[in-house]
Amino acid sequence: MKEDFKYLYNTLEASHYDLYANTKKEVFDKEYKRITESIADSLTPLQINRLFLQFIALSKEGHCSIELPFSSYGHYLQTGGTLFPLNIYFKNSQVFVLDNFSPDSSIIPGDEIVSINGKPMKDVMKNIYRYLSGENDYFKNNIIEAVSFPRILWIVNDENKNFAVRIKKQNGKQININISSILGYTFEEKMANRKPLPFSNQARTFQYIDDIAFLRPGTFFNASKYDESAQLKVNSDLLDNKEFIHLLDSCFTVIHNKHTQVLIIDLRGNPGGSGTFSNPMVAFFATEPFTVGSKFLIRSSEISKNFWKEMNDTSQLFIDIKKEILSKDNGARFEMSTAKYKYPPRTDSLKFKGNVYVLINRFSGSQAIEVPAMIQHYGFGKLIGEQTAPLTDANARQFKLPNTQLTVTFPEAFYGDSSMANGVIPDYVINDDVLTEKDEILDYTLQLIKENKY
Repeated sequence: MKEDFKYLYNTLEASHYDLYANTKKEVFDKEYKRITESIADSLTPLQINRLFLQFIALSKEGHCSIELPFSSYGHYLQTGGTLFPLNIYFKNSQVFVLDNFSPDSSIIPGDEIVSINGKPMKDVMKNIYRYLSGENDYFKNNIIEAVSFPRILWIVNDENKNFAVRIKKQNGKQININISSILGYTFEEKMANRKPLPFSNQARTFQYIDDIAFLRPGTFFNASKYDESAQLKVNSDLLDNKEFIHLLDSCFTVIHNKHTQVLIIDLRGNPGGSGTFSNPMVAFFATEPFTVGSKFLIRSSEISKNFWKEMNDTSQLFIDIKKEILSKDNGARFEMSTAKYKYPPRTDSLKFKGNVYVLINRFSGSQAIEVPAMIQHYGFGKLIGEQTAPLTDANARQFKLPNTQLTVTFPEAFYGDSSMANGVIPDYVINDDVLTEKDEILDYTLQLIKENKY
C-alpha cells in the first residue's frame, strides 16, 4: 500500500496540470506523511480506498478522483451487510428524507434529518465531504445523491446496526426516532423499484411533443464502444462520431421537413464527453462560429503522451494539441488559444433557425456543462433548469495503481478563463421536485413556449 501511495502522489504531481491549484503543497505533504505513518500493518481494500479518497480529495476538483470501493461494497452485500434505511436529497444545503425503507412509518419523504446518533447533519456531511473530490459542497452533494446516502455513509463509517435520528417534521416539530439498519440487498431491491433521480441520462432519443422537437443527445462519446474493463486503453472508437452525426442529420432532416420552430435539447443527467460530438450538434443552430473561452492550459506528461499517441481525431484543435504534447518535455505546460479553432455553424438547408431551449440540472457534467455555458455565452438558446456543478478543469486522464489496481483520474488541462467556475446558472432557474412524479423543468419549458416567451 505504501508503494501505491507513493506512486499515486508522484504520478499526480508529475501529470496533473496543477495539483496545488486549490490546496498548497505543504498541506498535501503533511497529509501524505500522516497517512503513511498511520499504515502499521496490512489493510483491507476498503480501508485502503478510504485513505486514498481522503488524500486525493484535497485537490478539490471533480476530475481528480479515485474510484469508490464498489467491489468492497458488493462483497459486503454478499456477507449480509446492512445499511442506513433512509435515502436523502438536498435542498438549500439541508438534508431531507427522500425514501424511508425502515418499518417506522412516522418518517415520511420531505422530513428534514437534523442529526444522526447525536451528531448534527452539518457535521455528518463535513466528515463525508473529506472523502469526496469536487470544487465545492454543491458538487459533492450531487455525488452523494447519485451514489445514495446509505452507500456513502457505509463507505465512510462502516456498519452501524442502530441509529438515533432526530427528525424535523414539515410542521416544524422535532422528534427523536430510533431505527435499525436494513439488509443491503433489501436496500438495493427497494432502490431498483423507486423513481430514479435524474442523475444519469445517457440514452439518445428524439421525439415530438405536439409540434416541438425534443432531442436528448445522450453521452457525447460513442457509448456503444465503451469497455469499462479497458477504459485506461485509448480507444479511438470512443470518439468515432459517425453514428452520432448520422443521428443528428436524421433528426434535423425531420425538423426541417416539418418546418419546426421550437427545439428542446435535454442535457439533464448527461455525464459529458467530447466536443467532437457536441460541436456538430450546436452547429445546427449556432448563428456564428463558436468555442469555449479564449484559452486552454495544458500539461504534457508520460500519461498524456501515451493517450495522444493513439488519438486519431481529425479536428484541427486535436491535431495541434497532439503535436504540442508529443513535442514537449514531460511536465511542460503550454497555452492553446482557442480563438482560431472556432467551430463553424451549419449553412445548409438543415440549419435550424427557430428557438432553442436547453434543459440542464445539477447532474449535468463535464462537456454537458461546457455546452450550455457556450450556448448561453453566444445567445444560441435559453437555458432552463438547475444550476450545474462547477467546471474548472478538463481532459480527464487515468492511470492504475500498480498493486491495488485502483483507477485514478486527473485533469491534464485547465480552462484558462472559465465562466463555469461557479457552475452554469440557467436563464430560468427551475428546480426538480424529487418528491413528485412530475417533470417540473420540462413542464415549465412547455408552458414558457406556449406563452411565446423567449
